[in-house]
Amino acid sequence: MQFDRTHIEIRNRSENELLDIALHVIRRFPLHILITFALIAIPLLLLNNLLLGHILTLDYNLAIQSRQSIVETTYTSSDISFGTFIFLQMMLIITEAPLASIFSTVMLSKLIFDESPTIGSVIQSARFGLWPIIRSFFIQRGVLIMVGFMVFMMVPNSLTRGLLITFMVMFFFIILLVRGCRPFVLEIILLEHPGTSETKELSLKQRSRMLHTTVGGNVFARSIQIMIVGCILALCIHGFLTFLSVSLFTESGTLEHTEMTARWIFPSACWLAVLFTSVVRFLNYLDTRIMLEGWEAELKIRSEAYKLEQRQQLSTDW
Repeated sequence: MQFDRTHIEIRNRSENELLDIALHVIRRFPLHILITFALIAIPLLLLNNLLLGHILTLDYNLAIQSRQSIVETTYTSSDISFGTFIFLQMMLIITEAPLASIFSTVMLSKLIFDESPTIGSVIQSARFGLWPIIRSFFIQRGVLIMVGFMVFMMVPNSLTRGLLITFMVMFFFIILLVRGCRPFVLEIILLEHPGTSETKELSLKQRSRMLHTTVGGNVFARSIQIMIVGCILALCIHGFLTFLSVSLFTESGTLEHTEMTARWIFPSACWLAVLFTSVVRFLNYLDTRIMLEGWEAELKIRSEAYKLEQRQQLSTDW
């Protein structure tokens, strides 16, 4: 690792600078970031469609309709199904968002320091944090519970579905609150290996408390800002993809309330927005460490120590 050769300058930055530098990082390494992100995002997209696909069927909402007109009932049920699918898809994507950036976060950590990682080396590096990720995200941060809610949504009972959606919405806001207060858990697991490295004796809980509590207000505010920017970006990408799809694949010029929009266009826009926010979150993690630990000075010291070690080895070999 070349501590003195980084693709971005290691220094403290403002919130707007982080958003800007994230675009430059994506422009500099588009294939590396996109491929490693897609390795997990595409399976998650397919999984979400499998869990929620039944909502788009016509009979999903017919049980709660009491209209006499078959045409009116059909269109009303279709609209409700479309809206329900989009709403639940959005909640599921936001809940799963950190998982999709596992490989891309490791890739970014190597690219920033001028390494040349391969897909295999990235997967190998991420493998060591598998159990902490399962424990922290699937269990403690509710990914498994949210997926379980989606499975129970398949029960053909309108009352049960209504209660499940109510519980899901409340649980979803709890997830957002926890993630807003502790946004860097994934980076700590993948990049610092807490509790497993010989040089780091702090556990994940201790390291997370140390990194998040000291500047908790700043961390939470930045998390909310990144989430808002991500939502706006998702809407913009969705509009662009919808316009492109209408221009290329339809003759009528309309593509509203169709299965293609719900299943593929909207989720794809959301996952692309998640890709951007994951890069911003990684840079925000670096910025927080710089602010708290003087990381830029530490990197310079490490670089000089590495050069001194290399010179000593050369003199010994001579």
